[in-house]
Amino acid sequence: MSLSKIHEIASTLENEYVRKWKSEGNAVIGHACIAMPKEVAEAGRILPFRLRGAENADTSTADSYLSRYNCSLCRSCLELVLNGSYDFLDGLVRIRGCDHWMGTFDEIQHAKNPEFMHYLKVPHLVNEDTLDFFSNEIKRLKEAFENRFGVEITEDEIVRYAKVQDKINKKMREFYRLRFKKSRFYGSDAIAIMVARESLPSEAFLPLLESAMAEKKKVEYRAKVLLAGSPLDEIELIRKIEEMGALIVAETTCFGGGSFWNMAEYDGSEIYEFLASKYLNNLKICARMFGEYAYRKNFIKTIAEEAEVDGVILQHNKFCDLFGIENAKLRIDLEREGLPTLVLEKEYASTADIGRIKTRVQAFLERLKR
Repeated sequence: MSLSKIHEIASTLENEYVRKWKSEGNAVIGHACIAMPKEVAEAGRILPFRLRGAENADTSTADSYLSRYNCSLCRSCLELVLNGSYDFLDGLVRIRGCDHWMGTFDEIQHAKNPEFMHYLKVPHLVNEDTLDFFSNEIKRLKEAFENRFGVEITEDEIVRYAKVQDKINKKMREFYRLRFKKSRFYGSDAIAIMVARESLPSEAFLPLLESAMAEKKKVEYRAKVLLAGSPLDEIELIRKIEEMGALIVAETTCFGGGSFWNMAEYDGSEIYEFLASKYLNNLKICARMFGEYAYRKNFIKTIAEEAEVDGVILQHNKFCDLFGIENAKLRIDLEREGLPTLVLEKEYASTADIGRIKTRVQAFLERLKR
């Protein structure tokens, strides 16, 4: 029953765990990037809640703030902020994931003027200087939380939550490996689990994950596929792709394995230096990071080989500068190295896109001779 519970959580924004958390006097902070150090927030009884479009295709109000030449995921999230769907948030942490997201936070600031919006500056390179800079940025975030919400965030509590995150990441790797060989789960289940993780207190999510992993489904498919590219929380889109027979057995996206697969475990070092290294090194999976293309390509290849996939789907939203450009190069390189690859450009949550996408997936399966 935990898997159905997870799907229920993933289908809404202000879920029952969020309501309970707030009823106990705790705060909820919105963010939009896997560089957000969850341990610091939860150590102050602040729930880091990742913004998502919740498969909302209506951007009619948001379009008057952000032109339609901007990413439709960002416009969808902005629409939900403007219409009050995110009113349960007590503030926001903005991170430069891309220019589209920065524009989105600018418009939120202009239209809603939230009482708390902190800018966490995340470098685009990983070296000694940027790690030191990011360590200080995490300390600034901790101080901002303390000042705004009247909490004390101790290093001992941050370490405790770092160890909780380690347990979750280890369990998530186990879950993904259950999908690799003879999957008991659909890709839509995996995305629902990832969405739930980004929407729940860590200590509430872990038992739900463990219970869901014990469940079994009869999974039918024609080909095993790896999903890569830009952030994707569209469970219904994954269902439609899988209805065609393309079983998603792994994702390297930041709403998939990219958010945890290469995360370092706490090693007892100074906690802020550890968090800076942990999150900045893991962020190499994102196309925002300079000079890390080979890292991302090799990550896709490594997971594809372990999962024994038949092909790769690289997806991105229209006007996504980062992944739109990178996916074009990835397709050429992966094909050259023997991995059949399909590039899908789409609009976020658009039902008008479904027919075209299904046709493309069907043709891809025929190419795979499946």
